[in-house]
Amino acid sequence: MACPSKFWRLLLALLALGAAPGAAGAAELVAPYVNSPQEDVELMLDMADAGPGDYVIDLGAGDGRIVITAALRGAAGHGVELDRELVELARRRARAAEVDDRAAFRHGDVFEADLRGATIVTLYLMPEVNLRLRPKLLAELPPGTRVLSNSFDMGDWQPDRRAQGRTSGGILMWIVPAAVAGTWRIEAGEGSFELEIAQQFQRIDMSLRRDGRELHVLDATLSGERIAFSAGDGHTRYVFSGRADGGRLSGVMQAHGVDDTRIGPWQAVRTGGG
Repeated sequence: MACPSKFWRLLLALLALGAAPGAAGAAELVAPYVNSPQEDVELMLDMADAGPGDYVIDLGAGDGRIVITAALRGAAGHGVELDRELVELARRRARAAEVDDRAAFRHGDVFEADLRGATIVTLYLMPEVNLRLRPKLLAELPPGTRVLSNSFDMGDWQPDRRAQGRTSGGILMWIVPAAVAGTWRIEAGEGSFELEIAQQFQRIDMSLRRDGRELHVLDATLSGERIAFSAGDGHTRYVFSGRADGGRLSGVMQAHGVDDTRIGPWQAVRTGGG
């Protein structure tokens, strides 16, 4: 792995001067430039299923290899990099690979990066930088966006998937979850239900009532904008699957009774919390 000495010298100088954490670009400068092994780049893009139709934003793009490799797979994207020399290097590499029409590179601070349009965001930054970026990622990226980090985690936001690569920390992937916390009123062919959801990132816990009676929730999952849960009352098991779209949930419900199964649409509106 390449670790140019000037970056380490700059890091030591910043630490010696006690650079303020809020200073522009300070967080990037405590993440010295280290190339991701190409095998890890391929693994990262495999995990994200990157291809045509995807837009990849690489925060801390270095020599551009992640965005360039994604472009060779048919995706488009751009990298954000604080070091102007690396930006120029990445642009030259994109031209040499004949993907400069789909792979662009911008000089800038990752904390000020415009994330609009991204379907995949990639990182190889230090843990504290990931944590500082986490609120921005959750606030600005739409549900379903794939976020991948080489080696370092996001604190208590647990990854949805992890794979071992060349680097010791492996590759971690998160799927940005929809915000579904709160109380909801469900309308379905089987009647009305009252749903209450507590959420921590992609983990959800819920209670479900029908006609004032508590149903036993069997499972509940959230992946991006997709939500699924099931509950029963001893006679019927209700299975809900659907999608979150702002203040609405909608999808298909199956009601499995003793003698039959009934299938129909359901929708819910948020009535509180969130």
